[in-house]
Amino acid sequence: MKDSEFCPKCGAKLEPGEPFCGNCGFDTESTDNAMLVPQDPIQPAPMVSAQIPGPPKTSSSGSQKTAIIILSVLLGVVVLISGVTFLWFSLGSRLISNSTNTAANHSTQGSTGEKQGTIELPSYSLNEGSYTSSQKVEINKPAGEEIVVYFTIDGSDPTDKSSRYDSAIVLSTTTTLKSIAIDKNGNTSGIKTGSYTITIPQQATTQQPAATTTPAATVEPEVSEWQQFENNISGTWQWTDGSGFTLYYQFSNGMLLVTDGGSDYYYDYYSSTVTTGTNGTVYTGGDQLYIDCNPLGDNAIYINGYLCTYAP
Repeated sequence: MKDSEFCPKCGAKLEPGEPFCGNCGFDTESTDNAMLVPQDPIQPAPMVSAQIPGPPKTSSSGSQKTAIIILSVLLGVVVLISGVTFLWFSLGSRLISNSTNTAANHSTQGSTGEKQGTIELPSYSLNEGSYTSSQKVEINKPAGEEIVVYFTIDGSDPTDKSSRYDSAIVLSTTTTLKSIAIDKNGNTSGIKTGSYTITIPQQATTQQPAATTTPAATVEPEVSEWQQFENNISGTWQWTDGSGFTLYYQFSNGMLLVTDGGSDYYYDYYSSTVTTGTNGTVYTGGDQLYIDCNPLGDNAIYINGYLCTYAP
């Protein structure tokens, strides 16, 4: 085969004397070459680089809107969490406070015999203890607006249906005094308790020795006791209450004169009998008076538990 410039099969350019096509391997010296028609050399198609599309570009205004939306959502979540947390702690502290107040209001009596309440307890002018004569107790109201004190002396717990305290209480026997303070809004204090043991010693009856001559010489015990008792109370005694009102008791020759200083007065006479063993119980009119002269010589006596001073 003559030298061919191009491969008769694929049209690739051949080097002179090259027996095989370097492109397709065709035997250029084969006799079948006459059947082939040389073709124009095929130029390889140019390589076109394909560009991979990237993510779509967002505009600056769209990015700002997205950032604003995200920040708004985050801010809303923060505000919601803060509100729930505040509400939780607010309700929790209120529940704890209410539980504490409820427990305080329902506390039982302690070692001092006092129950706790919402306002302060009343106080007593007389200390608890044992006494050998009648005693006067004043109840001091706690601080507050329009507070009223109620009390009992039978050991029961006082309420607003109990006796209302207005003036000093006279204790002539062993007594358990309880009181409670209530203000105008219905708030109550605890119950103040005071225990007082009143033991009045009996006075021995003095008797004159019986005469051996005639029965007329016999002195009755009541008369003798009254005579000794009258020696300790003869004179004028005065008692003044908290408002300044004064009463005068004048004992003289078996007669009692009670006067308020000139506006009201009345006369009454002792019945000349003294109940034996009661240490100064006398009857005047139909009324009973209890008079305590102890201690003697101190220019003061107790009449029905009220302290009266000697008025010269």
